[in-house]
Amino acid sequence: MVLSKLLGRGAARKPAREGASNALPPTPLDGGTLSCQVHDEADRPLPEATVTVVNRLNQQVASGTTDGYGFFLATVQPGTHKVSITAGGYQRTGTRAEVRTNRHTAIGSVRLERDPESTLPEPGVWTFDPDHTEIRFIAQHIGMSKIHGAFRELEGRVTVREPFEKSVVEVAIDASSIDTGVRMRDDHLRSADFLDVANHPRLYFRSDRLTQLRGDRWVVGGQLTLRGRSSPVQLDTTYLGTRSWNGTRTACHSTTELRREDYAVNWQQLLSKGIGVVGPTVRIELDVQAVLKE
Repeated sequence: MVLSKLLGRGAARKPAREGASNALPPTPLDGGTLSCQVHDEADRPLPEATVTVVNRLNQQVASGTTDGYGFFLATVQPGTHKVSITAGGYQRTGTRAEVRTNRHTAIGSVRLERDPESTLPEPGVWTFDPDHTEIRFIAQHIGMSKIHGAFRELEGRVTVREPFEKSVVEVAIDASSIDTGVRMRDDHLRSADFLDVANHPRLYFRSDRLTQLRGDRWVVGGQLTLRGRSSPVQLDTTYLGTRSWNGTRTACHSTTELRREDYAVNWQQLLSKGIGVVGPTVRIELDVQAVLKE
């Protein structure tokens, strides 16, 4: 609220409760505070923008990300500083600020413009490049270490439509291609205790909605079918743009977390203290490159 008022964007404040502080965080006697609020091209507050502050010797003196309201605040030594602001899908911008001893310097509102290189892919069918696409997973083992693995064989495509939110992502994964680097463990994961490859040789995903959060951040929602059972999943996705290299390519990075019980993968062995050998959730990471089909 204090920052909002300092930057000219806050409403009138209500009287503070007794004992509440109306001041900025205490500032060292030999330092000052620096603040800004970052907005996107539609003048909406932009969270998770990276703000970096360097002094006249080009030494980094502060760095951090904006909060949910687009605010950034740091304590720095007095002097002239360069402030650089970046966010995925936006062009970098910068400014200078003169910070004085035991004073607050408010840069005010900083607006970021969209990066032309983050243009969405053109309509058409984009097929996954298997040599540059990976689906990895991470599972907890006995509540201590983490087991890393991947699926080595998969097929996928993105049918891009206008508007882009109407596009559809489809993926088919060969369940038997699971690989954790330990043969005995992989054989167990292929068994009926887990993937049941003999009866369900493939995992399927099909999207039913694409939603842009901000800049290069999207949510891809859809249904994942595993062991013949379907359950909704949400992929937190960073769009990485398009490039020309052996065709026209687009790429993204996605993450999600699956609960084993949603797919009836309920095998469990407990240690003496009731700790499961395998954790209840599995983290999924995807790096996808897709090529436009001519």
